[in-house]
Parts: sequence; C-alpha cells; structure tokens
Amino acid sequence: MKKIVSIIYFFTVTFSLIAQVTPNLYKTTEVRRMDQWVDSVFSTMTLDEKIGQLFMIVVDPDPKPANSQLIVKRIKTMAAGGVLFSKGTVSDQVASTNLYQKESRIPLLISLDGEWGLSMRLENTTRFPKNMMLGAISNEKSIELYGEEVARQCKEMGIQINFAPVLDVNNNPSNPVIGTRSFGENPERVMLHGNAYARGLERRGVMAVCKHFPGHGDTADDSHFTTPYVSHDVETLEKIDLYPFRSYVNEGFSGLMTGHLSVPSLDPSSQLPTSLSANIVSGLIKKDLGFSGLLFTDALVMKGASSKENVCVQALLAGNDVLLSPGKPVEDFAAVKKAVSDGKITLQSIEERCKKILQYKYILGLKNYRPVVSKEIDNRLNTDSAEWICRRLNNESMTLVKKENQILPIKAFENNRIAVLSLGDEKSNDFQKMLAKYDDVDMYSIETSTKTADMDAIFKQLNNYDVIICGIHSAKMDENASFKKLVANKNTILCFFITPYSMTSFKQSIKSARSVLVAYENTKYAQQAAAQAVMGGIPVTGKLPVSVVGLFDEGEGITTEKVRLAYQLPLEVGMSPKKLKAINEIVREGIKEKAFPGCQVLVAKDGVVIYDQSFGYFDYANTHAVQTDDMYDLASVTKVMSTLLAVMKLYDQKKINLSDLLSKYIPELKKSDKEKITIKEALFHESGLTSFLPFYQMTIDKTSYEGRLFSTKRDLTFRILYDDNAYGRTDFEFLPDLVSETSKEPYTLQVADHFYLNESFQSLILKDIVDSNLKKKGTYLYSDLNFMLLKEAVEAISETSIDRYLDQYYYRRLGADYTMYQPLKHQVDIKSIAPTEDDKFLRNQILIGYVHDEAAAFMGGVSGNAGLFSNVNDLAKISQMFLNRGSYGGEIYFKESTADLFTKTQSSNSRRGLGFDRPDTAKKPDYLPASVYGHTGFTGTSIWIDPENQLTYIFLSNRIYPSRTYKNLSKLHIRERIQEVIYGAMEK
Repeated sequence: MKKIVSIIYFFTVTFSLIAQVTPNLYKTTEVRRMDQWVDSVFSTMTLDEKIGQLFMIVVDPDPKPANSQLIVKRIKTMAAGGVLFSKGTVSDQVASTNLYQKESRIPLLISLDGEWGLSMRLENTTRFPKNMMLGAISNEKSIELYGEEVARQCKEMGIQINFAPVLDVNNNPSNPVIGTRSFGENPERVMLHGNAYARGLERRGVMAVCKHFPGHGDTADDSHFTTPYVSHDVETLEKIDLYPFRSYVNEGFSGLMTGHLSVPSLDPSSQLPTSLSANIVSGLIKKDLGFSGLLFTDALVMKGASSKENVCVQALLAGNDVLLSPGKPVEDFAAVKKAVSDGKITLQSIEERCKKILQYKYILGLKNYRPVVSKEIDNRLNTDSAEWICRRLNNESMTLVKKENQILPIKAFENNRIAVLSLGDEKSNDFQKMLAKYDDVDMYSIETSTKTADMDAIFKQLNNYDVIICGIHSAKMDENASFKKLVANKNTILCFFITPYSMTSFKQSIKSARSVLVAYENTKYAQQAAAQAVMGGIPVTGKLPVSVVGLFDEGEGITTEKVRLAYQLPLEVGMSPKKLKAINEIVREGIKEKAFPGCQVLVAKDGVVIYDQSFGYFDYANTHAVQTDDMYDLASVTKVMSTLLAVMKLYDQKKINLSDLLSKYIPELKKSDKEKITIKEALFHESGLTSFLPFYQMTIDKTSYEGRLFSTKRDLTFRILYDDNAYGRTDFEFLPDLVSETSKEPYTLQVADHFYLNESFQSLILKDIVDSNLKKKGTYLYSDLNFMLLKEAVEAISETSIDRYLDQYYYRRLGADYTMYQPLKHQVDIKSIAPTEDDKFLRNQILIGYVHDEAAAFMGGVSGNAGLFSNVNDLAKISQMFLNRGSYGGEIYFKESTADLFTKTQSSNSRRGLGFDRPDTAKKPDYLPASVYGHTGFTGTSIWIDPENQLTYIFLSNRIYPSRTYKNLSKLHIRERIQEVIYGAMEK
C-alpha cells in the first residue's frame, strides 16, 4: 500500500496538478452547434444504442452478400458506434463503407489501422515508409506533410480515425511486434516525429490515436499472443516510455490507445494489463496527464487483454471510452448491458461516453456525412502529390553511417570501373537502373537461389572493378568468405535495404567497407533514393534512429551535399505535374502527324530532372519503341555540346583567346581572304563564310553522267526527292581514287556501311573551304564551316582529335557515356541508335549510327558542325554543368568566369551568342527570358538552357526519318509548344 501511495505521489508531483487538456479538434468546432446536434441524436437513442456507440468492431471489407448482410445485422443489433476494416481492396472498402453507413441509423466512425498509411491495410495504395525509416528524417515538416497526405487519403475513403502515430520507444532489438513500427529508440525523436505525424493528420480533420500507452518498446513478447512484461521502474518510464505520450497529450491531440501490457511499477496491485487498469487509464492518463480526448483500447481480441471477468466490462470500468475489436461482439455487448443493469457500470458513465463519441462524430464531419464517391477513387488516392511526398520521405531518410577517403559521392568516373552487386534481389532492379543514369555501371545479382559455382564466378568477375556498389536487399542473405574478401580488397560501398538491426549479419564487411549507407526498406523509392545518394543526386541528411549493436550508435549520420542531377517529380521544384502532362498530348499529335516517329523529352529544373519521357518508335513501322538511353544524331547541337565545349576548355587553360586568328592554328588559311577570321567571329557566325559547301560532290565522277545532278522536276532520270523541289539522279558513279566500298589503305574515312573515303579527302574539304567565296565579315550568316574550322583549331592546339579531347575532359568524367562520335566504332548496339534518313540518293542505305550531315559524314563522322550522338540524360548532365557555371559532380570543368563569358555574351549584330543560339529579343515570347541559350539540330533536336529559372529543356527526335522532306516538326511548332507548356507549369 505504501508503494502505491508513493507512485501516485510521484505522478502528482511530476505532472504538477495538470489540468484537463482540451483537444485541438474540439477547440476548432462551434460548441453550441455541436451540442445541439449531439442532444438531438442522443435524445432519440435507446440504451442499446448508447451502449453500442462504445463498440468499434472489426469487419471484413468483402462486399459479398454473405459477409455484408452479417455485418449489417451486427451493426443494427448492437448499434455499433464504429468499424475498423481488416485488409482488403479500395473498391471493396468503399462499397462496404457506403453500405454500412447507409444501414446505420447513427453515422459510424470509420477507422484505419494505418501506421504507414492506407497501404498497411489496402492494396494498390501509396506505400509510404514505415516509422523506423521515418525516424531517420531530421525535417519534422516532412513528417507533418506526410500526416496531412495520409489524412487526405483517409477522407477520400470516408475514414475519420487513424490509429497512429506509434509512440513506443523501441529500445529492445528483440522486440517481436514493434520494431520498424517505432520511430526509434530516442524518446525525443519519437516524440517529435509522433507529434508531427499527428499534427498533419488532425490539421486535415482526421483524428490521430497514439499507441500503445504506456509504451510497448522494451518488450520481448507480442501482445497479440501474451501480456508482455515491462520491467522499467517509474523513473525510467517517465524518462523514456511516457515522455512521448505526455508531450502528445500536452499538444492537444484527440485520441489515445491503451496497450495490453504488464507494467508492475505503475500498478503493482491489480495484476491487470495496463489497458484494463483503472489506476493507469483513469488515474494516470485522464487525471495525471490531463487527457480528455477519446480513449481506445487496443484490440480486445488480443491475448494480452486477459481478465477474470468480461474484458469489455473491465475496460470500461478502467476508464476507456471505445472498445476496439472485441473478441465476441454480441456476447460482449450483452455483458456490458448486464453490467449496467446490475449497477456495476453506471448508466451515467455510459451516457457520458456516448455523448463524447457523438461529439467527435460531429467534429469529424459525420453530421454532414456524404457517401464515398467510388468513381476514379484510385486516381484520387494515388496522386502525383502522394508519390512526391513518398519520394521525399525516402530521400530524407537516407543515412550515411560510414565514409572513408571521401568516396561518396563517387567522383572520377573516368578513372573508376564501377560494378553494382545486388544481394537478395534480381538484376536490373530500381537501385541498379538509377545508378546507371549516372554512369556506365555493370550489373550483377546474387539471390538466395544462386548456385555456389555461379556465385564464385560473379565474385571472380568483380575483382576486375575499381569500385563495387553493393545493395543488400534481404535479411536472408549474409556475408560469406568470398564476399568478405571482396569488400576488404576493393573500394566497396554497402547499401542496406534491410532494418538496421539486421545489419549485424554483415559486421565484418561493414568494418571493411569504405562507405555504408542505410536505406531501411527494399522498396522502389528506397532503392532510387539510395542510388541518388551514392551518386550525389540528393544530399544525405538522415540520422540512425536505433543503435546497431557493436557497429553504430543511435543518432549517427554523416551529411553529404548534392553535386549531381536528381531524378524526382515536378512538385519537388514547384512545377505542376498536371500542366506538364500537356507535353504528352503535343508529342502524340506530332507522331500522328508524322512530324517524327518518336522522341525523347527531358526537363530539369534546379538540378532536378522532373520530366524524362520517351515516346513512339524509331520508325513508322513501330519496330523499336524509344527507350530513355537510346541515342540520337544531334546534328548541329554538336556545335555546343562538342566544339564549343572544347573551345571553352582551351580558353579556360589560356591556350587560346577569342581574338586569335584561326589561321594561327590552321596554316592553310594563311595568305587567303580568310586569314583574318577570328575565333570570336567564327563563334558569332560573323566570319563571312558561306553557309555550306556540298563537299560530297567532289567525290562524284562528273563524266559518269550527262547534264545536271539535280532537277526541280521529277522524271525517269531525276527520280529521288532530295529536298523540296529538288530531285536527284542516281546514275552517277564515285571517283575510285576517292571512294571505296571496302576499308583498306588509304580508304580509312568511313561515311556509311560499305562507303569509305580516301583519308586525303579531309585536306580536300579544307582546301574547298579556303577557296570558297567569302562574304562580308561582321554580318551574321549562319555557317557550318565556322565550326568545322574551329574543330581544326581545337585539334591543332590540343594535338589530339576532338572526340578524344572531349572524352578526356568532359564526357567520361561527367558520366555522359552515351555521348560520342562514331557510336558503332564504340561497340554501341545498333538497335539502340535511332535511324535518321533513308538516303536513296547518296549513300543508298538507311543511316543508323552514321552521321546524317553530309559535311560531317565526309569528314569521317567527326566534325565540328555535326557528328555527335547522345541522349537526353547525358545532355542534361552537360547542361547542368553550364548552369552550375563550370562544375558538376563536385569537380571543376572550367572557371565560372569562362562560363559567364560564353553563356552571357551576345553579338551586337544578331541574336547569336558565343557559339550558342539565343532568343531574338524582338520575336521571343514573353515567357522566355532573354538569358536563354542553346541550339537546334536539323535532324529534329534542340536544347535550351535558362539560367534565370535554372531550367533545361531537351528534345531529341529523328524527324528526318525516312526523309528530310518531313518538315511537320517545324510547321506544327512542336518544340516551341512544348517549351511554352514547360514555362506554364512553373508555379508562381
């Protein structure tokens, strides 16, 4: 007796005569109107209905008559106050909710046991992270946002109550039932996260019900099967277990669930579980903590709720308001009614609870209940916003607990051969595919079913790599001798998609690894977030919510910065996903009108790729659906993604000046009328050089035909439509000293399949340029010849070919592994390269992997004006480097001053910049800033970079397939209309 008195005195002193805390939801309602409604309903209720309001029964959402008729009968017989649905589908629960609400005279409280949202119980709904993963997040605003989204989805489903947050402090790794359901082992973090989640729920009008009071964290038993024992003394309980609950009550949240636990230090006399103890429920919760909201029992069907008399009667005597999931609803209802009749439970207490429940039915909107709208419910639940919040939570939970030698984010792609190994998951999973967006990684997988011989072969192959990124996707996997040896001998990054507790199976490997990232769950978004964290696409800010015995302490976490592109949804940067979907319609129109057979479109803002989609096919026969990593002939986009990059690097290294004469580096120009052309004039297209020269005509034997090569009219001689009103003949032959069908010395310049040029032809091209007519300098005239000469200058200064130069200084370092000249010589699969033209005039073949532009083709495929192949993802990396003013991936490519000079300078004579095209200020649309720079290409390509809005827009297509006469891309203004949509999608 003396011990009980001391406990009561402790709580009285500790909580300092706490007054009743009025819940926030209660405070926001108009009390007078609420009381009127409650009184009007209560005055019509029978005793059975008053008792029934205290029962919340678990029901199967199966709407089949055999099930639904039974539930309806029970609801009417018991006048149950609410229901909790078991697992099922969205459509079934909606149908059941509408039926049960219709059949119930008094609106039902519909509840959800959704600790991590609807997906805990309902199929095909947003799979938010579990609480332990959320416990790693430092930004409480993200948890609030998550709570709001869960509440929004609940209201769409007609749900008023969510049995969350879990406030159990899980400081027992052997806990069989809480574990990942807890926010962690730190009471402060559990309190902050729990309150944030509850704040979000109730801000959107859904009641939060915290659980499992007084704390189920430090137990080794499951209350579903027994009554777990908590040995903490009062001081420990106050410091750890009760701490989050006390704060939750003080914050004014509305619901609390009592757990079925044995906590002798709180009530040593009754031997009852905490949920049935009057000293704990009425004394500690209501009186000492001051909680005045709705008190729910944990499911009374659980074995932990054991009592010598009827458990529902005992729960009400203890002070609970709502009896959740009674084991035998009809019998339990009868037992409570008998207890009232016998005077064991007072009628006043039943009526008080009944009125309180009715009050919350009013507060939660049931006075104006409307049936759930089933039409498009899946779309209303699984919104862009829901996915964005889910991705955000995954991103912010990534936790780096080990980092040696600054290996993360990974740098120096050009010096490191990277492999990614997944243990316990299939090859080409979301983790591996996301890593592949950053660099060319080789993929391996070892699953539980992998044979030992195959496993040994994989480990042998992995020894050939410089960096191994290993994802551990299953707790069923563990480290073997070969794996431990691999980790010890290589630069290995371990990414755990399992609970921190399970990481102990990899203790030795963790100690040997260079870096260790904790990703917590093996879900799509966790895998994508982990890959982006490893590569520096997202910053790493997570803190470990629990300790990993012998390895890491709770709260550990190394932060990293974002240094590369991220891949997220438009909402991440405040853009409207709904508005961006208009791009899809424009593209489909273009395909339908044969503006192009297929394309890639990418939009990046603020360093985040927010739209990256592929459409259509390589051709109109639909032989190959366009993939995100397929390659396109960039045509003139080569000028800025190749030649200009090389010029900028040489300028940055002080190896050239813009005032330098091209003839300084190209001796052939000396003593010609082109001797005084400067690099700056060439970049501005103000050199006076003619627009183009038909170099290929020098290879044609003019004695092999009579008359002209082209005609404006088609006839039996001029049969091939070359371009608008231009028909070419095909009866000509090539000069045998210049052209060969086979590769042999000196025919080393490949133009196409079975088409080789004498290596001397490059000098003939240069001579043709030197001999060409020069127009007035200083006036704008776009000319491919300018960039062909710039390429020659670059190679002379660097003493290497421009393709090798760019590989060395840019492409390989950036991870732009799909950006190259002559892709077929790099063993690129021809099936992943879009065809350009079906050239029936000159090369007599469909051009795939060979540059379309004749000038570049007759230079052997490597030229300054065209010849580069790439895809939108690679170009986005280069574009972001421009927006970052010369840096990317934590590395410097050129100085900021160099970036500013080339991206901001504009000619005084035209719209052109230094190599870049720019908007014509007199003709540009209002939404487009004057600072935009980029380029377009003849094959149907374009790239535009907007420093003011930190925006990149890339469009790649093969609009000239099968013929360059297909010009609907320009006629329909496809690229321009897409650009307008992008700017319209930026929220103000």
